[in-house]
Amino acid sequence: MSNKKNTTISRRSFLQLSAMAGVGLAAAACAPATAPSTTTTAGTTPAAAGAPTAGGILKYAETGEFNHFGPWQMGNVNTAMYNQVFGRLIWKDGEGTEHGDMAESWEMAEDGLSFTVKMYENIQWHDGQPCTAADFVTMYGYTKDEALSGESSVQKTANLMKPVIDVVAVDDYTIQFVFEKPVPYITEILDYFWAIRIDDKADPAFMTTLPVGTGPFKITEWVPNQYTKYVRNETYHHEGLPLIDEWVFNRLEKSETLLPNLEAEGVDGIFGPPLSDIARIQQDDRFWLEINSSAGSIFNIIVNTKLPPLDKKEVRQALSYSLNREAMVQSAFFGIAAPITTPFWNPTSLAYREDLVMAHPFDLDKAASLLAEAGVTDLVLDINVTSRWPQMKLFTLIWQADLAKIGVTLNVQEVENARFYEIGGAGDLLGISLHPWLNGRTSRDPAIFLGTQTNYRGDPTLNIYGWENAELEEIVAAGAVELDLETRRALYQRANEILVDELPMIQVATDPRVWVWAKKVQGPYIDLVGNLTLDQASITS
Repeated sequence: MSNKKNTTISRRSFLQLSAMAGVGLAAAACAPATAPSTTTTAGTTPAAAGAPTAGGILKYAETGEFNHFGPWQMGNVNTAMYNQVFGRLIWKDGEGTEHGDMAESWEMAEDGLSFTVKMYENIQWHDGQPCTAADFVTMYGYTKDEALSGESSVQKTANLMKPVIDVVAVDDYTIQFVFEKPVPYITEILDYFWAIRIDDKADPAFMTTLPVGTGPFKITEWVPNQYTKYVRNETYHHEGLPLIDEWVFNRLEKSETLLPNLEAEGVDGIFGPPLSDIARIQQDDRFWLEINSSAGSIFNIIVNTKLPPLDKKEVRQALSYSLNREAMVQSAFFGIAAPITTPFWNPTSLAYREDLVMAHPFDLDKAASLLAEAGVTDLVLDINVTSRWPQMKLFTLIWQADLAKIGVTLNVQEVENARFYEIGGAGDLLGISLHPWLNGRTSRDPAIFLGTQTNYRGDPTLNIYGWENAELEEIVAAGAVELDLETRRALYQRANEILVDELPMIQVATDPRVWVWAKKVQGPYIDLVGNLTLDQASITS
């Protein structure tokens, strides 16, 4: 039976924290498929209600081109195919609720030093070979394999799997993940642990031979710069799924061509249209719009804390109060983002506190007072933006105008992408005051976020920008091994307080992902990784 749930999140949704299974309790994972449902933003038209229809071909488009078919790469341009071709033991929906995909049940040991997963016994790879616990032992072996040490996708997964010291096949369908210290967030790690087979270690990106997975669709054809084609996996282990017969993933060169292709009925769904098209889409009842923040990506600003007077937290706080985030969301983000002052803005996070989401409302008088308290006058700051994200230039120009009202000069310069990343990759920002940036995984367990987004860490050996905070580091260490849920919550909420008070990074707004679907399309949904899933997608007449 299928146990997948169709869940979407709009930008205004503040979801309730989902209950987490206690240590030592088994999680049953077999349940009937839920009826597709959709949460959309105001002014949008959801898919027509009614029972889903099986069969048909779904045509979909994004910009870019495939440069890596492996889901462990977690690349920006390839993610739409991950959940279609590859399976996971356990995945989380947009509310943070756990579901079994390849896992029938799972259980944490009472001492927190192992996690046991019972697989479904009818899972097959797309070439007909059975998928068993031994395959997960092999997958874990990839992360230790010297022949794959130069492969970026494998190293990304190796970094995520660091808390795991062994993977054991207890029997053909039972897997045990073994830890040196408790790993209370193991299901967060497994949410990224797609089942893959690297049959040719010289081709870990599957660019020569297309990948074999266990997911609802088999990839059958790739025409570079044009499309990939996927057909229904007739041996998929969730009965009755997928619903559609075929999925075609079209590649377009420019985002400006996405909506015209949808309007001309050349495709049934698109991802990533220009934000300036949103209002036009909302007025067209042929389509429904999904604005989804599950992936937890945010726009923020790196502060050069090595550069006086930015080494004073009062100055950083002044800058935060001087950001008119509400106006920026409306003008620079066309109303689809949410203003934030904390990375932990999503209630799915253990670190979430409602009072910290917008702890620094726009207040130029407060900003001026903080600068005066720090003894700072005639402040001149520099910031560089790139055309890759036009939102950055728009919100920095709004900021520039507001800062001028309190005697602060913000010099805004647009640079090429390569220069933009060169600045952001330098620990001293090449002497520049501020640098706009994006971080992801804010909706994940704080141990995942703080373990991967090191520009939020208080250890200068990890944080290249040099900010230090010993208390934060003690919290990171304690929270990563604490088994009691409420104790973890208290620890991470304190971490949230520290980051909002100290501001090594200044948050601006969320960075939601945008999909547009023809009204006849029902059932696509987004997981907590922020990836599209089409096993319950259908096309109505």
